[in-house]
Amino acid sequence: MNGTLVDAVEAHSHILEFGSRTHAESYARQLSTSGGSLRIQAAAENDPSEIDAYLLADHSPSIKEPAHVDGDTWTFDIGANLYGTLGEAILLEVPKPHAIHYFVRKDLPLDEGELENGLKIDVQPGRFLSVGEDGGRNNWVPDCKVVVRDGRNGPVLERYYCEIKTGNASFKRSQIAAMEQLAREERVLKIRMLIEELPDQYSLRIHEVESPA
Repeated sequence: MNGTLVDAVEAHSHILEFGSRTHAESYARQLSTSGGSLRIQAAAENDPSEIDAYLLADHSPSIKEPAHVDGDTWTFDIGANLYGTLGEAILLEVPKPHAIHYFVRKDLPLDEGELENGLKIDVQPGRFLSVGEDGGRNNWVPDCKVVVRDGRNGPVLERYYCEIKTGNASFKRSQIAAMEQLAREERVLKIRMLIEELPDQYSLRIHEVESPA
């Protein structure tokens, strides 16, 4: 189930209006980045309602088997979860996440020349958190935790807990509740990755390296 769509229906209604089919399809793709894949299906001609199309769960993307094969090239569809993974990879899967480093330097009123051992920014994988008081606790696994120190083993200057979303993917209610509770004691960041022209598919070739005769 797509949680973001459920939230949209609860906030508005079961009927959503768009200026065009293209706009509706774009909305479906955006929602798919936050949960289950969705698709637009035109209403049947004899449908008694005044609905032009339905927004349905799409259980057919070819993410486990190729959607198309051209010789030794396999083309797979990109599932909804891969969009979120793509945004996280661009931001985090590098030796030095430059965007995060830039943010920290802009955010903290530090004169790096006055630091004893130099500014050290450590981006760590997020771990399970349970925040709040008994009876009102919310669970959350941040995408990453950023720890800023004076030197590798020096005192902690600042700490950030981060949640990363790609495109128009929404933050889940449970995530928001946990982040707001944690923000009473810690710095919490919502990071939105805006990537133009997200791909619908990817293609690859795999060749085994053979030892020389």
